[in-house]
Amino acid sequence: MFEPENSLEALMQAAGRDASIIPTFYHALLEAEIYILTPEAPMKPGRRRSLKFQEQINVATVDFQNMRWHPAFTSKKRIYDYIKEPEVCLGAAARNLFKMLPDSNFWLNPLSECQKPLPATEIALLMSGKIFDVTIRSAR
Repeated sequence: MFEPENSLEALMQAAGRDASIIPTFYHALLEAEIYILTPEAPMKPGRRRSLKFQEQINVATVDFQNMRWHPAFTSKKRIYDYIKEPEVCLGAAARNLFKMLPDSNFWLNPLSECQKPLPATEIALLMSGKIFDVTIRSAR
């Protein structure tokens, strides 16, 4: 049974049951810290560091339904549910990750009971704010 680790996960779970919560979830997602896997980034175990200006990093991807997705996680627990070996990850506000990796597909919590694919088209609507027009209309 999925137990939310934070308010974003609780909203994500609730939005799956009640479409009227979807706009609230999207607002929270933009500001929430999410994590992506950056396997080749130099990092000491248990440490944190900031990215340098214009630093190039490799971000993990998975193939699904003939598309490439960046696995992204809403909490550190979700990372460890997904991978079994220690892995370097980058945590940042979702809004910043979406800007840093434009035209990318993200998959929130893959293999979890509470997961959400975010295709690049959906992220573009989210970043422009147009998704709120669509979700409010469909919730009525």
